[in-house]
Amino acid sequence: MAKKNALELIPVKRSHVNWVEEEGLIKLKIYRNHWYDKLMHRLFKTPLEITVDLDEIGSCVWMLIDGEKDIAEIGRLLEAELGEKVSPTYPRLTTFMKYLYNADFISFRDRK
Repeated sequence: MAKKNALELIPVKRSHVNWVEEEGLIKLKIYRNHWYDKLMHRLFKTPLEITVDLDEIGSCVWMLIDGEKDIAEIGRLLEAELGEKVSPTYPRLTTFMKYLYNADFISFRDRK
């Protein structure tokens, strides 16, 4: 089985993740409304809403994720928009994409 190049994967925002833009920065909002989330809230006072504040680079990446661009293209656009702030681009970008994926904020699909 051939290994996939991570830069060819296309990130797709998960439908349960809502987001708002405030002063140019993105806040991801995840509402925990499953029965077990409500139970945990009652028993342990866990929050029913989680907010994740993204910085300038993370916000830019989030806005570039449209379900069509692959990671390589997002990296090129990120460099064009933010320049040296994102250097080294691809190691940082792939680490951030892993974070988003592991947090279940995005999924990946292959090019059709």
